[in-house]
Amino acid sequence: MSDQKKIVYILASIAGILFLPYIGAYIHLNGDFPEDYFAFPALTAPDKAPFSLLVFCGVGVMFAASIVLYFYPYIFGFKRVTPAPKQTFQKVKLPIWFWVGTIVFGTTLFLSWMKFSEPHFIINWGALPLFWGFTLMLDGWVYIRTGGKSLISNSPREILAIGFASIFGWMIFEYLNFFVDDNWVYPQGALIADDEFVIYALLGSAGLMPMVFEWYSLFNTFPKFRDSFTQGPKIIFPNWLKIALVVGCFAGMFSSAFFPNILFECLWIGPLIIISIVLNELKIWTPWAPIAKGNWSPMLLVALAFLVQGFLTEFWNFYSAHDIMGNVTACYNPDHWTYSVPYVNCLHVFEMPLMGLFGYLPFGVYSGVWWILFAYLLNIPTQFSEAGHKNV
Repeated sequence: MSDQKKIVYILASIAGILFLPYIGAYIHLNGDFPEDYFAFPALTAPDKAPFSLLVFCGVGVMFAASIVLYFYPYIFGFKRVTPAPKQTFQKVKLPIWFWVGTIVFGTTLFLSWMKFSEPHFIINWGALPLFWGFTLMLDGWVYIRTGGKSLISNSPREILAIGFASIFGWMIFEYLNFFVDDNWVYPQGALIADDEFVIYALLGSAGLMPMVFEWYSLFNTFPKFRDSFTQGPKIIFPNWLKIALVVGCFAGMFSSAFFPNILFECLWIGPLIIISIVLNELKIWTPWAPIAKGNWSPMLLVALAFLVQGFLTEFWNFYSAHDIMGNVTACYNPDHWTYSVPYVNCLHVFEMPLMGLFGYLPFGVYSGVWWILFAYLLNIPTQFSEAGHKNV
C-alpha cells in the first residue's frame, strides 16, 4: 500500500474519532445543544451515576491483575529471563539541563503549593514550567544512566516534536470530555479569561507526553526489569476480532452522548484501540507489534510510564489547592482539576478516584501510538520505531 493511501486511512480514523461523538450528540439533542455544552473550561459537572460495588470490584480486579503483572510476570505465563550482562558506561556528570529543570520545577511547585497568587506569569501558566522542568530532570537521570545518551542530548528536535504532538493528542480528550458530561472539570478556571485558558491548555498539554517518553527511556536503562517482559505469551489477534473492536469502539463513541455514564470509557480507550489497529493493519510498528513474538516490554513499559507520571501529576495538582470536604477554599492555579466519574467515585488518591488510576495505563500506550502516528504523518524521524527497538 502506498504512503498516500496509508495517510488517507489514518486521517479517516481520526475523523471518525472526532466526528462520530458529535454526530451522536447532535442526533440525541435534536441539534439543540445547551449553551454550556461546549464550555471550556468546564467549572462544574452534573451529577453522575451513583457508586456501584459491582463496577468497582470489576475494575479493581483488572487493575490489581495489572499491578501483579509488573511484579510477578511469570504468573501470567512469562518465562524467567536470565539477566543480561551488566552494561558499563562511562561515568558522566548530571547535565546542565537537569539543574535548570530542577530549579524551574522546584520553584513552580513551591509557588503552587504555598498558594501564592503572584507572580501571574508563573502561577497562571504553571503547567508549562512544571511539566517541562520535570522533563528536563528525567532526561538528566537517563543521561547519567546511559553514559551520556538521552532524548535531549541525542534527539532534541524529537522531544520538541513529541511536545507538539502532545498538544493535539491531549486536546482530543478535552474535546471528547464534552460528550460524557465532563468527567473532569477546572473549578478555578475562571481565574483567567476563557480565551487565555484555551491558550494555556494548548501550551500546557505540550508537556504531558514528553514525560511519558522520558520515563519509558528511564525504565529501559534497567535491563533486568525491561527484559522480564520479553518472553511472554505470543498473541496474534485474528482479523475478525480487530474488525469487531474497531466497529465496537466507533459505535460506543457515537452512542456516548446517549449513555454518558455507561459509555464514558469508550471515549477514553476508543482512540487507543482504533489507532493501534489501524497502524497495525498498515504495517506501521507500534508497542503492540512485538507481542506477536512474545515481547511485551515496549507495551508494558510505556503503559507504566504514565501510571507513574499520572500519580505524580495528581500529587502536584492536589496540593495546589486547599480542599476541605470537596470545597476548594484556597487555590490560585487555574489548571487545578477535579473529577466527576460515574460508578467508581470513591477512595480517592488525591483528586482521582482510585479506580481512575487504572485509566492511566492505556493512556501511556496511547501516548506511544499517537506519537508514532503523528511522526508518520509528518515524516518525522523517530527512535520509537521497529528499528529503534531492535537492540532494546
